[in-house]
Amino acid sequence: MEAPVQDFNPLATHRAQHDSRQTYNMSTSAAAGTLETGGPASREEAHGAPGSYTHLTLYVFGAFFLLSTLIAMGVSTLIQQDRLRQRHMQDTQLASLTRVLQEYVSRTLDESTQSLKMLRIAAETLNGQAQERQRKGLQELATHSVAQHPEIAVLAIYDRGQNHPIIARRAEFTVQELPSQPSALEIPGGQPFQVQRPMQDARGKRLLPVYQFWSGAGHNESWEGAIALIDLDYIESFYQDVRLSSDDRVHLLDNQGGCLISFPLQGGRLDIMQPITNRSLHPHPDLPGIYQASFDFEGKTHIGNFSRMQNFPLIVGTSRAQAVMDAEFLEMRRRLIWAASALLVVLGVIALLIHFDMRRRERSRQTLGEVNTSLEERVQQRTAELEQSNRELMAFSYSVSHDLRAPLRAINGFAHALKEDNEEQLDTQGREYLDRIYRASVRMGELIDELLSLANVSRAPLKYQALDLADIAREIVDDLRMAHPERQVEFQAPEHLPTEGDEALLRNALSNLLHNAWKFTHTRTPAMISLSVQEDNEVIRYTLEDNGIGFDMAHAKRLFQPFQQLHAHQGFGGTGIGLASVRRIIERHNGSIRAEAQPDAGARFIFELPRHARVLRRRIRTGATRSEYR
Repeated sequence: MEAPVQDFNPLATHRAQHDSRQTYNMSTSAAAGTLETGGPASREEAHGAPGSYTHLTLYVFGAFFLLSTLIAMGVSTLIQQDRLRQRHMQDTQLASLTRVLQEYVSRTLDESTQSLKMLRIAAETLNGQAQERQRKGLQELATHSVAQHPEIAVLAIYDRGQNHPIIARRAEFTVQELPSQPSALEIPGGQPFQVQRPMQDARGKRLLPVYQFWSGAGHNESWEGAIALIDLDYIESFYQDVRLSSDDRVHLLDNQGGCLISFPLQGGRLDIMQPITNRSLHPHPDLPGIYQASFDFEGKTHIGNFSRMQNFPLIVGTSRAQAVMDAEFLEMRRRLIWAASALLVVLGVIALLIHFDMRRRERSRQTLGEVNTSLEERVQQRTAELEQSNRELMAFSYSVSHDLRAPLRAINGFAHALKEDNEEQLDTQGREYLDRIYRASVRMGELIDELLSLANVSRAPLKYQALDLADIAREIVDDLRMAHPERQVEFQAPEHLPTEGDEALLRNALSNLLHNAWKFTHTRTPAMISLSVQEDNEVIRYTLEDNGIGFDMAHAKRLFQPFQQLHAHQGFGGTGIGLASVRRIIERHNGSIRAEAQPDAGARFIFELPRHARVLRRRIRTGATRSEYR
């Protein structure tokens, strides 16, 4: 299938050669600019600015050290804050334990001293009665008090001068000897009670003596004082219930700060109890009445909170080993340090990777600069060769259009003159030979015109504008109907088929397609030709369909090649250039074309054009591709 033969016009051919030469010059200049990677700016980018690699390396490692410093400062701040938080939490726990312990010990001592007071009142009440009656009354009261108060292990009353005390005790305690009575001078001023050092009975039970001195002999001439032995197991059981950690310790100190007892008692023996050393009490900054201390105990450094009791010459306190208090903080510090170290290692690896990548890029830039320099030289050399080849091609085209046409016209003219002047002298075979010479010269002229037309299609610059293919198609069909009024052809097309492209080239392509459809449907009555459209997001798909003789799809690859005629021997004529021109025009518009057909069942030509051809062409030009120079 091919386009119709066009008349030869020397003036038009000369103009086409001039336009082709200008188009070629523009194309080679643009191609050279493309191969030079976009001009001076791109060349400078390829070579790289002097010292840019060194500066970037300094920036990268400077950023790494800055981030490392910030991370170290942040981790240090978090560690300090966590240390303060842990210390505050631990200190708050110890202070709470001290408060609870103070209340419990105070309540225990209050109950014990209340029993001592009741004994004193009973002794004053029984004053003046018989000695045995007094002893019996006090014995009963002491026994009753011991039974009522589980914290009291022993109650004893010292008689004046004879030192034969009245004792009431629980059955599990075997106290064989009471503590000696303190003198009146040993009783602290203003405090009727004295807490003495702990003691143990024969069974190892630990007891805390609380002595009350009965002053005023006139009131009671027989009794000098009373003592209550408090069961320390009772206090220790409370400690076991309220302690928060197995390393927590409870301390009872005398009024002078001397250690009376600490819980839990190592080995349960008072004689091996370790003292508190290097202790210095100082007021708590946040809790009034609470004192803080750091001291050595059981071979460890302890942090403790202490509180002085108001009604008794005692100081109670709780402590915890500093290693235990700092365990959670140390674990958190270890995690933060490991996390920061891992983060610094990752940042260091990233900095090194960036450094190596920049060094590789710098080497690539240098290599690219060298390659670009040699490429520019080769481009200039190839451009000169291409210009020389183009000049030779132009000379050949000029020779084809002028030098070959002169002898061709001579052959044509002399054949025509010979036929007119000497036709009667020639036999039938001679006249046939003469007609063949004439037709061959005419066909050769047509082929020359088609070749020049195909060259102009490939080289003519594109002028994009908005077009309506429906109007162009109807104009071409109207011309065909005027040229062939005897034909019955039904043509269908939408009212509008808008697109963007070069009007002259697209008119040429559409004309070739419609002429083919018109030519290969001349055996159909009526002939059917239709032009339809289907729009996608990026392209517009046009379909030109006819009910002509069609063709075999096995030969479809030859369809758009120059001088390929699938129906050359069936009397349809043509040069085989028309569809090649159509394909070249569509491809120059960044589109595509294909054909579908069946023998004797019509043909369908489907060509696609970009929806926004001008925008796409600007993108191609910006991307420095060579497709626009084809």
